[in-house]
Amino acid sequence: MNAFAYSSYKHRSDQDLLDRLGRAIFVLKLQAQDRLLAYGLGTRDADDGHAQVEQFLDDLGRCTSLLILEPVDDPEGVNMAFTGLADRFVDVNPADVSDRVAELIRLRDRLDREPDAALKERDFRLLDGIQALLEQETAEGVRGLYAF
Repeated sequence: MNAFAYSSYKHRSDQDLLDRLGRAIFVLKLQAQDRLLAYGLGTRDADDGHAQVEQFLDDLGRCTSLLILEPVDDPEGVNMAFTGLADRFVDVNPADVSDRVAELIRLRDRLDREPDAALKERDFRLLDGIQALLEQETAEGVRGLYAF
């Protein structure tokens, strides 16, 4: 029963991350297309989207860096909800993971420096790739629920 409870909790956690990231990316894409008003959204929504993505990238970058540098059981200051996604992020290509983490950090830093700036196409490719990995992790969590 404990394994089922863990799988259920992990799935809910992954689904929550996916929902928040998906909404933030959607809002930022609308901002980049100058279409926020057409969807009943405003600058506050775009600011929230920037903050969500910035925090997401920060958490993913920290968790991934920890995995590739020195894995520990309970690291301080790391959001453990990102461990499954971080594992997937590393497994895509372990040889260039440090470069991809640096790319996450660069985007997060740019979002921090320029909170009103619209994201570029390459930024969305990066975010869409992360969202796809998180979708895979969430789908695996659903399959894990049916294993019991």
